[in-house]
Amino acid sequence: MSIVSIMAAILEDELREHGILKLTQLDCETMVQNMIERTAELAVDIKQYCLEPNPNDGT
Repeated sequence: MSIVSIMAAILEDELREHGILKLTQLDCETMVQNMIERTAELAVDIKQYCLEPNPNDGT
């Protein structure tokens, strides 16, 4: 079982506990994969932002 499948199963349980019942395991896997990709993109953006010179520090 992949980490995405494990996370999808957890997500599916959490959603079910909150009354969201119509999502399938595949739906949850897709959502988890999208969250992983978006998190990776955000991490890259943050890293690039931190590496950019700050005009306020005189560099």
